[in-house]
Amino acid sequence: MSLQLNSLTRRFGEQLALDSVSIHVRKGDCYGFIGHNGAGKTTAMRVALGLSRADSGSVVVDGFDALAYPREARARMGGLIETPGFHPNLDATTNLVLLARLAGMTRSDALRETQRLLQLVGLESVGRKHVHAFSQGMRQRLGIAQALLGRPAYVLLDEPTNGLDPQGMAEMRELLRRLVREEGISVLISSHQLHDLADLCNRVGVMHKGRLVVEAETRALLAAAPGRFELVTLDDTRAAQVLREIAVASTPLASGGLALELGARAPGEIARQLVSRGVELQRFGAQPPSLEEIYLRYARGETIVAPVAAGVPVAPVAGAPSERRAAAHPVARVFRYEWTRTFSKWSTPALLVLPSGVAAGNIAVQKYRALEEAARVASGELATATAVSGFGATASALQVGLPLLAMALAGLASQMLAGELARGTLRNVLLRPQTRTDVVVGKALAAVAFSLASFALLVAVSIAVAGWQFGFRDVVEILPNGEEFALVAASELRPELARALAALPLALLGCAAIGFAAGAVLRGAAGALGLAIGALLGVDIARGVARGFGGEGAFLSAYIPTPFGDTSYLHYFADRAQGISNSVFEFGATWLALPQDFAVPLAWAVVCFVASAILLARRPVP
Repeated sequence: MSLQLNSLTRRFGEQLALDSVSIHVRKGDCYGFIGHNGAGKTTAMRVALGLSRADSGSVVVDGFDALAYPREARARMGGLIETPGFHPNLDATTNLVLLARLAGMTRSDALRETQRLLQLVGLESVGRKHVHAFSQGMRQRLGIAQALLGRPAYVLLDEPTNGLDPQGMAEMRELLRRLVREEGISVLISSHQLHDLADLCNRVGVMHKGRLVVEAETRALLAAAPGRFELVTLDDTRAAQVLREIAVASTPLASGGLALELGARAPGEIARQLVSRGVELQRFGAQPPSLEEIYLRYARGETIVAPVAAGVPVAPVAGAPSERRAAAHPVARVFRYEWTRTFSKWSTPALLVLPSGVAAGNIAVQKYRALEEAARVASGELATATAVSGFGATASALQVGLPLLAMALAGLASQMLAGELARGTLRNVLLRPQTRTDVVVGKALAAVAFSLASFALLVAVSIAVAGWQFGFRDVVEILPNGEEFALVAASELRPELARALAALPLALLGCAAIGFAAGAVLRGAAGALGLAIGALLGVDIARGVARGFGGEGAFLSAYIPTPFGDTSYLHYFADRAQGISNSVFEFGATWLALPQDFAVPLAWAVVCFVASAILLARRPVP
């Protein structure tokens, strides 16, 4: 069993980031990845973890193709790539529990696993501390903890000692040794601290300008530069002079003594020459090169051991995983994650409740105006006035609350991808055992749930307050003598109200879908929010332009109240609830034999969500 990267090639425009890279991480390996910034190490690790796609090549995990079985590959792998991202408003424990639940653990198992890992990385005392108060080193430890969730067989760590002090680096090296020796985890680690890898890793791969120039056992690399010796004497100046006389190159060492390059000359001969010329030796022994020196020699084009092409042959890809480890119901797990993390801060519920509060306030204003008009009729100042009923009050409240709710849902949905991408938490989600399609579907279902729940609250508040203030009775005209003249019976308005309410959730969902697509297009949270709100306004402006060409009905905003006009069925119902008899709903049935205010918003929602899935599937996640 092993992790294999087979002939990976990846281009970014004209730049060749990976040039047919093949590496082999065997079971029990601690594999060190060496290379300069931009050598391709991080790109290779991101491809292995499924965060980016290669232009060609494959990733093989325990004998199966990770691209063909992405859930099973993610179930066997953990990773920390560059800067770890977490929800800053949540504590360390909650962040890890969210990810553990996303991986399929029960809540009790997730808590136990979280406590084990916090203790393992030295964060058990700050488990309930909010991550925004963490130092960079603490975040790095938490990042390693999330990489170890679920005891993966392979853990890929990109610069794991970033932000750690010397004591933290020593503790991290010891932790990695324990993972390999005691828990049987295979580790692929990249680091610029090359001296760390020499003691830690049993195998090393050297990357240079997108190519793997060598892959070998660490011992073989360190022993592959014969002729290097260290000399310490009582008089290094005299020793250096003698060495020049016998044509041996020497270099002073910062710690004292001299480094010698003997080439093919025997060390015994050199020792005799020094002693015979009066140089007293204190120490004379072989000096193996450091990994840093080895890397620099490969960067200069030198060859120390056999090139990578002569390394371990790649095993053939099996048809399917021999054991299924990925948890079931990935979409449900993403849905639960999205719901939990979205409502982990008070601002989100407040945002979705605000339109209901505005609607209730609108009904209060209507009550005040109705009392004022009734008094003016009684005094003879007005000839007649249409009494406000619960039907009219509900329609008016919804016409005020729905535009606010549409913008709130679009803004919230825009952060489901872009917000997580901006803070680095989308990477953590994609490292769990689910596909990108699972992630989009789960988050889209969460957007549906938010839309339905907030709409139900808005309707419930509007109907309850309107019924309390006005009652759901016939629409009547109040005469000066106090008599009432019936205009529209309540029995006629009830089914029309139900019809209006039935169509509105799809229009709201279409608005949320536009916001969701905005989050799939842009990486930044603020930019996605601006694009979502701008897209809603842009659709409404385009509707106004299309009105002159008879194409208004193709636009989503034709079916929900907006700041630029209302042509929805709710507007028709509001007119009816005021006793206007000649009001007409402009949009009839579509070719699908569905009411147009059902079919068009549904089409907008489906197109936006599908486009989001396609965009996320093609997007590399940093």
